[in-house]
Amino acid sequence: MTMSFAFGQEVEACAMINIPKYELVSTAQRLCKILQDNQDKPLALDFETTSLKPADGRARLVSLSNDTTSVLVDFDPIKGGFRSMAEHFTGTYIVFNAGFEGRWFLDAGHLPTLWDVGYMRRSYLGGGRFRLMDMVAWDLKIEMSKEQQLSDWSAPILSQEQVDYAYLDAHLTWELYRYWTDKMDDQHWLGFHMLNDMYPAVIEMEDSGILMDQAYHKAELITNWTEVRDTLITTIREFVGADEVSNINSDPQWSDYFARTMQDDWLDVWPRTEKSGRLQMTTKTLKLLAGKCPGTPLEEFFDALSGYKTMSKYLSSFGQSMIDAANKHDDGRIRARFNIGAAKTCRFSSSGPNLQQVPRDKELLGKATSVRRSLVAGRGNLLASLDYSGIELRVLALLTGDEQLLEDMVTGDVHAEVAAVIAGHKIDKTTKDGKAARTAAKGVSFGIIYGSGAAGLAGTMRTSVGRAQGYIDFWQHRYPKAFQLRHDIMDEVTATKFIRMVDGGTVYMAKPDLPKCANYPVQRAALSIMAKAISRHKASLDSERAAGRHTGTRMIATIHDALIDEVSSLDAQSCLQMMEQDMIGGYLDVFPGAPIDNLVEGGVGPNWAELD
Repeated sequence: MTMSFAFGQEVEACAMINIPKYELVSTAQRLCKILQDNQDKPLALDFETTSLKPADGRARLVSLSNDTTSVLVDFDPIKGGFRSMAEHFTGTYIVFNAGFEGRWFLDAGHLPTLWDVGYMRRSYLGGGRFRLMDMVAWDLKIEMSKEQQLSDWSAPILSQEQVDYAYLDAHLTWELYRYWTDKMDDQHWLGFHMLNDMYPAVIEMEDSGILMDQAYHKAELITNWTEVRDTLITTIREFVGADEVSNINSDPQWSDYFARTMQDDWLDVWPRTEKSGRLQMTTKTLKLLAGKCPGTPLEEFFDALSGYKTMSKYLSSFGQSMIDAANKHDDGRIRARFNIGAAKTCRFSSSGPNLQQVPRDKELLGKATSVRRSLVAGRGNLLASLDYSGIELRVLALLTGDEQLLEDMVTGDVHAEVAAVIAGHKIDKTTKDGKAARTAAKGVSFGIIYGSGAAGLAGTMRTSVGRAQGYIDFWQHRYPKAFQLRHDIMDEVTATKFIRMVDGGTVYMAKPDLPKCANYPVQRAALSIMAKAISRHKASLDSERAAGRHTGTRMIATIHDALIDEVSSLDAQSCLQMMEQDMIGGYLDVFPGAPIDNLVEGGVGPNWAELD
């Protein structure tokens, strides 16, 4: 019997673990002796708490484990509980989910060194979201019961099942640490620290939250999006009635409809879902199909259906759900989670709501759209934000040593060069047509970064495959080293099944895939730069606050390739200067000696959209 898990792994069905012997500790003197004995060696640690947040509860138990120590500490009999003992934790502690353990230490006024085994795994295999029990199953082949996870940890007397469960988490965390320590080389450790060093900053961002202008959001965004969506529904229903597709949101119903009505030559080239084999109904696929039939009613229909799905996505992801997220808290702040290393490339993801998907300001199906305008500073404060400018193309140039691409990124204009090829002449970026041509050219460059071929690019650009291939040929001729990266990575994956990233970590890939080989190194390098900047900026702010300056400044978000602080109006400019130095420093940490001209853009303002 086998069980399938993340990263395409298959592992043998797991065995249940026997509970190892451990010591129960309930005195401060004994705990201090144990911590002192382990001061110079790592010790796995896990809390059981009466609440998810220190403000609402207390740390009841801590389990500690390594090769010589097996201890479960009950803080209730200790005067002052965990808060009175936190300062005695002075060594290095191995945890799973440093963000959780770190919050309890920070609440107690003392944060020791915490190493998260989850980031060890991500440094070796690539990112992903998983639980401790998943790692234990994948790596140790042990089935881990979580029956006691939600039990009452505030009870005066805990059951034997509870205390056994509580100790086991640290024991298994230690075993995972040993497992990954045996696998990782010095470069993997560099990748690990890049990820692990960010968690204190992420705690600050998550706890600070970002304020929302709900009135603007309702009136200017939700209302307009709803109007556009309803207009698109009318257009769609002019082509396909409810008697043919009753649920406009049902991809299976649309797949069945097109399977009945479209000619075979369309169905033969229509992408299908991997599991069910149904016709794909993604926005990207619909746009590609629209590009196959320009000037026809089918183009209008596919564009309408694609637009409807886009508007529905905006309404579900950035509509009332964002207001609901803000209203969960008395201060009206959105407190999203920023998940370190969640994407395969170890890029951030975000949840509750997904702020990482907040789109840049743009015209959306004929309507000016600025979700960023909804994210505002509190009274008397401003937002300070800087964004790495064109970081993906810049790092592609640096990774490959492509001098022409680097020159165009730093002192020239990549997108204007490509736009001139598309238009057949040099463009004027100051005109409406020139701006539109340059925007279209971005689709070519970013399509190439994502490994797009001529057919895919043709659909995106609404042009012939031949013309799309011409754009690719131009890009390859002008930036040959950058274009070659995908093929070099393909060779690397074919030989090793791994991609070694610029920060030292690796990403596992079971088989070569050209789009991923083109894109993964670029995305990881961009993440590495942002990770270093985040850690630097947190350290700078901590130093300033310790000196009595910037006491009201808080890191509140990282979205795309931007950092956002909330700061008093008086401190805004000095905060922006500090942020700029930290972001430049993070960039140079990854690419020493690289040019810093035109590296960051942004400013300070009352909201994220209006920065000077």
